[in-house]
Amino acid sequence: MKTAFAMAAAFLTLAGCQGPDDGAQAPMDTQESQAQGCVSRFNGIQSCATGTAQLTATAEGLQVSGLANPQADGVASRFSDAQGWQQTTRMTLGQGQGRFSLAARDTDQVVSTLSVTPNSTGTQLTLAPAFTGTAGGSSYRVNVYRDGVYQGGGTQEPAARVVIFTDWMGNVYMAWGFANIDFYHLPFPFAVRKSAAPQAEEGACNWRMSLKGKTFTTLVNGQQLTGDTLELVEQIGDGAYPYRHFSGIDVKGSASGYTILNEATAQAGGAQAR
Repeated sequence: MKTAFAMAAAFLTLAGCQGPDDGAQAPMDTQESQAQGCVSRFNGIQSCATGTAQLTATAEGLQVSGLANPQADGVASRFSDAQGWQQTTRMTLGQGQGRFSLAARDTDQVVSTLSVTPNSTGTQLTLAPAFTGTAGGSSYRVNVYRDGVYQGGGTQEPAARVVIFTDWMGNVYMAWGFANIDFYHLPFPFAVRKSAAPQAEEGACNWRMSLKGKTFTTLVNGQQLTGDTLELVEQIGDGAYPYRHFSGIDVKGSASGYTILNEATAQAGGAQAR
C-alpha cells in the first residue's frame, strides 16, 4: 500500500482555518514542538527531527528513522508563508502496526490536523480531521474522486471520522495507503481536476490524499463510493477567523521505515518550490 499531501493564502476579508491574530499568544498545547537535527534537503523547506527521530539526507530523498512514539517522533517541515504543501513518501509498517498524524501550523498556532489509523489487517483506515476556523471546530465535506472525476460526497460534523476500506493486503507502505498527501487552501494550487466537487468558500483548509493504481471504498451519508482520491474540505462557519497563510507541517508517527521522496510548497502567485 502506498501513500503521501497541500494549502493557499487569501485576503484578510476571507474566512478560513487561520487562528487568532498573528500577534496573539497561542495556548501552550499548540506551541511548536521541540525540533532538532535540521537539514535542508528540499528547496525552500527546512526539515527538523522531533522526539527521538533522526534525519539522513540521501540521493533518493530524506530518510527518517527512530519513529517509535506516534505522539512525539517525526519530522517538522518549516518554510515561508505558503499556499500549499505536498509530500510524497515511502513508508514501511509492521502488519497492523503504526499510525500517523499531521498538523498544519502558522508559526506556533495549529490551524488543522489529520490523524490516520489503520486496523489490524491493514484493510481499513480511519481518518479524523480537525479544522479550527470555526469556534468549536468546523464541519467538513468529504469528496471522492476517481481518475480525476468527482464520484460524490457529503458533509460531516466536526467530530465525525471517515473510514475507508481498501482491497489490498500484505506489506503496508504509507500508513494511510496514499501516494500523495496535500494540505492546501482553495483555490487548489497543485493540480487541475477533470470534474470538481461543489465549490467550497475560498479560505477553507483542505486535506487531499491520493492513491496510485488502486482504489478504496467509503460510506458518505449512507452512499458507498469508490475512488482513488479523497478530499476533506473545511466548511467555513459564521465568525470564522480570516485565513492568511501557513508556515509548517508536523508529521509524527510510528513506522519501521519512512523516506520522504519529494516535498514541495506552493507560494502566492502559483510558484512552487521542490
